[in-house]
This record gives sequence, structure tokens and C-alpha cells, in this order.
Amino acid sequence: MNISDYLQFLEPIQDQLNKVYSIASLALTVLVCLWLFNFIVGLIQRTYSVGKAIGGFYRNYFHKYLRKAILGILNTFNKPSNAV
Repeated sequence: MNISDYLQFLEPIQDQLNKVYSIASLALTVLVCLWLFNFIVGLIQRTYSVGKAIGGFYRNYFHKYLRKAILGILNTFNKPSNAV
């Protein structure tokens, strides 16, 4: 028997290993997709939480004073209109 005869015995094993490799690569791809989805959802959740905290702080402590200042500046530049 020569080497080619021995390689024919290994072909079924190679086919089985190819199937295992394709299933493993599919599972890995699904896991990577799920991890990316979880990562993006986590970023959105953290961004929302930080924005809500900053917005609440602004609304509670700065909004009243900033609104008065901006309205004062805008009223300074407005020309009085003649009401008919």
C-alpha cells in the first residue's frame, strides 16, 4: 500500500472535521453578533442615563437663571413694535 491508500482512510475524518469547523464558526459568528448587539445596547443605555442625570441637574439648578439671562439679552435687542 502506498500513501494515497492511507489518505483515503482519512477522508471521512476530514469530512467530519469540516462539519465541526463549520458549526463552530457559525456558533462563533452568532456569539460575536450577540456581543456586539449587547455592547451597542449598553452604550445607548449609559448615554441615556448620563443625559438624564445631566439634564435633571441642569433643569433643577441652572435653567431658571439661564432662561432669565437669555430672555433679558433677547429683549435688549428687540425693537419695540407699534401696536395698531
